[in-house]
Amino acid sequence: MRPLILLILVIFCSAVYAQKPCYQHSRLYIFNKHDEPRLFTDPLGRRPQFPFLQRMNGITTAELFIKSIQDSAQRKKYSRTFPAFDLLLRNSGFAHGYKDLSIKNVKKVYITPGTIGNLGFYNKEQNVINYLYVKLNPAGEAAEGVEAWKLINKDGCFLYILFTCGNAFYPNGEAVVAAPGGETAGVGCCKTVTVKSSIVTAPSQTDSVKRLAILRMNFYRAYLTPSHQKGRKNDTTVELIRTKDTLIHFKDRLVVPAKLDSSSRYKVYSVCRDSLVQLHIGLIGDSLVQTDTVHPVYYVMADTAFDKKEPKFVNGCDNHWEISIEAGKSYNSIPRFDDPTEHSQSNGPQFTATLEISRMLTHWFQLGLSGSYVVLSYQDDVNYPGSTPGTYNTIYLGKPIIPIQFFGKFNFGKEVGFQSSVSISFGYSIPTNGKIESGNTVLTTNPNLKGDFTAGLKFGVAYYFSCHVGLGASFTGQYFNNKSDLFIYSLYALPIQAGFHFRF
Repeated sequence: MRPLILLILVIFCSAVYAQKPCYQHSRLYIFNKHDEPRLFTDPLGRRPQFPFLQRMNGITTAELFIKSIQDSAQRKKYSRTFPAFDLLLRNSGFAHGYKDLSIKNVKKVYITPGTIGNLGFYNKEQNVINYLYVKLNPAGEAAEGVEAWKLINKDGCFLYILFTCGNAFYPNGEAVVAAPGGETAGVGCCKTVTVKSSIVTAPSQTDSVKRLAILRMNFYRAYLTPSHQKGRKNDTTVELIRTKDTLIHFKDRLVVPAKLDSSSRYKVYSVCRDSLVQLHIGLIGDSLVQTDTVHPVYYVMADTAFDKKEPKFVNGCDNHWEISIEAGKSYNSIPRFDDPTEHSQSNGPQFTATLEISRMLTHWFQLGLSGSYVVLSYQDDVNYPGSTPGTYNTIYLGKPIIPIQFFGKFNFGKEVGFQSSVSISFGYSIPTNGKIESGNTVLTTNPNLKGDFTAGLKFGVAYYFSCHVGLGASFTGQYFNNKSDLFIYSLYALPIQAGFHFRF
């Protein structure tokens, strides 16, 4: 039996040497060395710390353990104790709390009666979760020991959740456990073993050895730019431009072996169930020379060229007003008659023009006033007094109709260069020179169109040659809500225009 335990210790020594320290930031892991452990002989389950993990609630397998903590209903039901369980896991090296637990992290074990450690409890009346320093020997447990779930994180660190009550427990590995009668606790399951650590150093070499050296040259370019942070003059960004590696050989006569901080010694351990033996042997390397003659020596040299970037300031355009003049053609919608004997049709495109004056509040938004020249006309075959039967009459509702509007204009793009815009306008339309023509004859019937509300949506694109002059084109949808002696009109005009823009 003893040779087997010695073999296990050797394996532990090699594996545990590189093991990270356990992340233990909970009251569960703090032991007061000056306190005597309280003998705990009460049955478990009177003050369950995590009741959703109790045996009486059906948690009898690792699968049911995982299912319980992943059940959202459990988290809602135990709104006080479940967050405490999740926080305990995070403070025990489970970075994502209960989400890091799976079946492979949960193991059913038995804790030896008489084990000293911290035992958790929940005082429901005072709503307090705390820990007692106890000698664990509860009544009513199995002959093998106190049943528990062992939760093991990725670094091999662990804690216990007792099977019966769902309370956390962590043993004090430095405590001396004495059973009743003065005998060592755990007789029959604990063994005392002796481990000898032997330190064998390599002999010093007096002759020189041939060693490899890898020389690397890194070339960097650094950019210095004016800093926007208060108190700093420049910001530096570094870019690796080129790397050059060279392999050389040299004679090394200063080969000194490494030293150890320990000589041969004996250590005595008491090995029980779930024992962990750690053997740390510190190395002291020679700070003056590199002692490994097998691996090459690495030297890295760096050369950095600094390129100072001076900022280039671009002066913005300081304009406050804009005047634009545009002209083109306009199409308008036509009324439809609910009469099989009367028809209407388009009169084709008509001349249109627009004058806009606006105040530039910023380079991307301006407010202004506009006036437009728009012809509203269409043709129909209605039998007006004096019209020629069987021919189409030309109806001019406004020749022109003049919409006077306020508008807001949003600009997108560069102040010098291409720029697009969207304008929203509303105002009042003034119709003039309304008439009906049949052939070359002006009929006595007059449309007599009345002024009314108008609104428009305009899309434009322009190219500014400088801060002050540009050419542009636009497309507008203009709505007219006018009444006449003939009909109540709701017509749309669609002017397509091009023109000049002047800013100052």
